[in-house]
Amino acid sequence: VELGASIIYEGNQLVVDTINGDPTHLKKGKPMGTGKNETGDAKTKKREPRGLGIYHGDGEWLLNTAPFSAYPSFLQPILTPLYFLWRYNLDYFRLKGAVKRAIKSFDMIYALLNDTQHEVTYFECPMDMWEAMGLRSLAGISFHDFLDALNLYRDESLEVESDGGSEASWWDWRKWMPGMGCMRSELVTAMTINTYNQNLNQMNGLVGLVAYVTAGGELFSIQGGNHKLLGSALDQAQKIYDSSPCKSSSRQRIQHHQKKITTVVASENSMKLYADEESLGKFDVVILAAPLQQCRVQFLVKNPMGMDESVLHDMPLAGLHDIDSSSTTNEHGQKLFPSPLPPSATVPYTTVTTTLVSNATLNATHFGLNDDDPWPRSILVSERGKLLTGELTTLTILSREQGLMKTFSSEPLDLEKRNTLFGLDHEVEYIQVWGGDENGKYGGATPNFGGGNNSESLPYLLYDGSKHWGKGDAGGGPALYYVNAIESAVAAIEISAIGAKSTAKLVARRLGLIAPTRDGKGRDDEL
Repeated sequence: VELGASIIYEGNQLVVDTINGDPTHLKKGKPMGTGKNETGDAKTKKREPRGLGIYHGDGEWLLNTAPFSAYPSFLQPILTPLYFLWRYNLDYFRLKGAVKRAIKSFDMIYALLNDTQHEVTYFECPMDMWEAMGLRSLAGISFHDFLDALNLYRDESLEVESDGGSEASWWDWRKWMPGMGCMRSELVTAMTINTYNQNLNQMNGLVGLVAYVTAGGELFSIQGGNHKLLGSALDQAQKIYDSSPCKSSSRQRIQHHQKKITTVVASENSMKLYADEESLGKFDVVILAAPLQQCRVQFLVKNPMGMDESVLHDMPLAGLHDIDSSSTTNEHGQKLFPSPLPPSATVPYTTVTTTLVSNATLNATHFGLNDDDPWPRSILVSERGKLLTGELTTLTILSREQGLMKTFSSEPLDLEKRNTLFGLDHEVEYIQVWGGDENGKYGGATPNFGGGNNSESLPYLLYDGSKHWGKGDAGGGPALYYVNAIESAVAAIEISAIGAKSTAKLVARRLGLIAPTRDGKGRDDEL
């Protein structure tokens, strides 16, 4: 049972390419949590929950497709989409169209990343990339505001905290038609809470669309867990290097060391890495592939004025500026004072806790169900449902027969809450607090998007030693790059891969391995 995210969209080209590059160790499977991995005899399968439910609290369900499991299996794939079309009608097509347009724009990134000839395809920061794809504006507004622009129906009575948005008119026909629902407050809200543990006011428009892509796209999981991608990518890199003519006979160029980096110290010509007191060597380029808020690494730089190298300063990760008009510069004419980091690099990530239990008996009465009723396999929640279930964001019944269930929640579930949900005889198999320590100081699974207010990103080149030490743009000094700068606007496994490739492209240019040959302004230079 995978404890974290397990669903991958088929359109994620970089992830799919990595899987195709190692078919022996990376194999696709059915999406976990969808009810398609069932095993056992016919009687067991019939009893196992199926479908999706959106719980609103106090025994009320906004949506429940479990009853369709009583119909013949060949009818179920037909009935469920028809039900969604009837319930959400025009809003279903409006949002689907917006997602389709966003995906079309998003897919431009792959051609841009593969282009090494044009200077304009070397994106210095994620916002430049989103701008090139026409998606920059989506990253700076809340998902609610974006849905307002799409004219999606909104029922504020289903929201815990209203922001004073659009109100339904007295003649709203949905009130008089049986079976009508509010797609925004039901399906869309439940999916964003499930994926990012944030509501529509906290999400920005871009990440909201990404969260909804999984509703209509082809999905899969990686057998054995998504973490297998990392080890396979390293092995594939080693094989590519071994088969290339540019090998060094002096040492193995690709190495994997499991060390907890605690300090990075930059000097004029290199960066030195430390694991506590242990020195791990000097490097020309260091790439940080973890959020600044959670990496627990101290970034320091030696005195650039050259007076005393034992004096260390905080590394200016967001560049340098004068604190007032009378401030001075160093001997190289460089500004002395570090600029403040944007909120995307300082605001704590949103916390998520996974709890896996066995020998559990779901308290059907607590959810307004009967033991004989069809149960949904995946239980998502509305805003009110999350509040009334004690910050529960998702409950998946992996096996009713074995009492195996998995939950996501904003906070660890205490014993009383677990007893209420799973009965007195349940056993805790595993609890995972994502990204955090016992105090929660470094906790978090996904960025806090702040409704678009935290979309300003840091550049991929977090520290440029050549400029800091007065060497101009020649690239002669050490450099610190930051893959997770891309997470300010949206976070997903494919987004991390795009950030990594964007960073690798900039590093390769800095090292002289690739170089643009055209500026993209000539008549023959159209992309």
